[in-house]
Amino acid sequence: MKDETIADKTDRLEQIIEQLEDGDVSLERANELHAEGTELIAELESELAVGDGEVIDR
Repeated sequence: MKDETIADKTDRLEQIIEQLEDGDVSLERANELHAEGTELIAELESELAVGDGEVIDR
């Protein structure tokens, strides 16, 4: 994802979840959405890198 903010990524992740929960997507599209969601989660986890409730200064 190019220069997206954390809010943009979480909004997109919510859209993906809604589409998957609706169940109105093909299996192929569901797999694509799953892959995109997994990538977004990994990006968010690395950006948010929170450890034991402490703020980490990088």
